[in-house]
Amino acid sequence: MSDFFTMMERLQALLDSPDIEVVTTDGRRVRGRIDNLRSTQPFSKPAVKVKSADGQITKILFSEISDLIDHRP
Repeated sequence: MSDFFTMMERLQALLDSPDIEVVTTDGRRVRGRIDNLRSTQPFSKPAVKVKSADGQITKILFSEISDLIDHRP
């Protein structure tokens, strides 16, 4: 999608949203709320965890994100 800092900025702006959708480069769509942003852990790739309505947590690497959609009313 874009560089690390732009991605962090966009994701942090969506932290309060209860209903976001992350679209990955392979076409997967994950909808829910941001559960965790992992960006500064040593030896790990930047990733976001999204918790869906049914409680399932999906980890998505920043490099796999192609779009972020905010479904807030």
